[in-house]
Amino acid sequence: MSVSQKSATDQQTLLSDMMRDLAVTDSSGTRHPPRRSTVLRGDDATGATAAATAGAAAAPPSEFEARLAEKSYEISAQDRKELRSDTINYDAQRMIGHGSFGAVFLARVAETNEIVAIKKVLQDRRFKNRELQIMRQVSKQPHPYVVNLCHHFVTKGPKHDDVYLNLVLEYVPETVYSVQRQYNRNKENFPIPLVKVYMYQLSRALAHIHGMGICHRDIKPQNLLVDPARQILKLCDFGSAKVLMKGEPNIAYICSRYYRAPELIFGSTDYNTAVDVWSQGCVMAEMLKGSPLFPGASGVDQLVEIIKVLGTPSKEELRAMNPNYQEFRFPQIRPHPWATIFRASVPADAIDLARIMLSYTPSRRCRAIEACGHPFFNDLRSPTAVMPDGTPMPQVMFQFTEEELALAMPDLVQALVPPHIPRRPPPSSIAATASITPEPSVAGGGYTSSIGTSSTRSAPDTSRSRGEGGGGGGVEGGATAAAASTSLAAP
Repeated sequence: MSVSQKSATDQQTLLSDMMRDLAVTDSSGTRHPPRRSTVLRGDDATGATAAATAGAAAAPPSEFEARLAEKSYEISAQDRKELRSDTINYDAQRMIGHGSFGAVFLARVAETNEIVAIKKVLQDRRFKNRELQIMRQVSKQPHPYVVNLCHHFVTKGPKHDDVYLNLVLEYVPETVYSVQRQYNRNKENFPIPLVKVYMYQLSRALAHIHGMGICHRDIKPQNLLVDPARQILKLCDFGSAKVLMKGEPNIAYICSRYYRAPELIFGSTDYNTAVDVWSQGCVMAEMLKGSPLFPGASGVDQLVEIIKVLGTPSKEELRAMNPNYQEFRFPQIRPHPWATIFRASVPADAIDLARIMLSYTPSRRCRAIEACGHPFFNDLRSPTAVMPDGTPMPQVMFQFTEEELALAMPDLVQALVPPHIPRRPPPSSIAATASITPEPSVAGGGYTSSIGTSSTRSAPDTSRSRGEGGGGGGVEGGATAAAASTSLAAP
């Protein structure tokens, strides 16, 4: 047996032992049973990644996800009748997705023929729905890479007490998930120039909402709308989002499993917007790799998948993720070389950005605005830069909002706008963000990274989670304008 084979075998043994000893309890009190896992082995010469499976395979997309990606659902006569407001008439064309919390319809505005998406969600009177409140606040300060709320209205359901909230959103035809599936079907890789543009736009969207104190808490490919014709990404589905307020505890059982930050797995209730940055790192790695980086089949298995890549967290890293977590019983697994996880053609600076985002210690992850300044995006700032389809680089790519720049140091602000782009006047103050926005001292999440400096730490929350699983509790698949899921917050 070669040294490398022996090393892989030793790691498999250690992981199997860990799976017998380790259990993570989620907020529902369920203690997840262990599952034997997969050890990654990379070929240093080619950068290819192989998997040696010692148990059940990682969970693939569900049958529901596959069906939703392939076709639209028929719309009922009842829904067609109900999707009308007192001021604007909407002609519902078809259902383009649904999940456990609601449905999304493609509709036409009767007066203008504009195509929109209507997200219809049953309201539970026992819980507060933050989604409308947050979307209205975000729409007051529109952002080019955040889906826009056009209108909203309430309708009655077939039952006497049923009340539905209808969010009218701009329609965007695809998602990162559906585009990735198309590339996979064609046995093609996600083009690096598109990864660069989409991840830059996502960084800007996150920087904007983080500057407002909002944490999305469900970043995943299905919630990233894309218009391939215009090469634009828009962040959608604020059903799990929350303004993080100092002194208010957060729920740990949140975010779809494949993209869930390790501090959430360890049960932290005092996290910040760094959980969104971790999720973004997972999405970016998936685009570069062609499949999820951490495809855990349960909460505990998700942790094992992370440890296989990042190695065993140190006591200091555990303390940074959750100071209250005392069950330190992990075998010592060495980190997996990042370069061997991705194909050889993936640029080193792309791997470096993913590595920075996927750090155990939340404060070591870059802020979203700092990610915009990473060398991976330097090509976008070139005077000769063009979009992947050869069209000119739009100036809006570098027109930052005050909310985005709220968490950026002055030297970073200067670096973000290329010299050939007309500069806006520097922001004098952060725009007022109404009653849902926390004090500026807790607006963003406290991180320190190799390309930025630290700031005050944002604070916690309470809400009911959206469901376990790689796809979460919302709409899965492609061609959805907004995921039909919403979180229900405790009073």
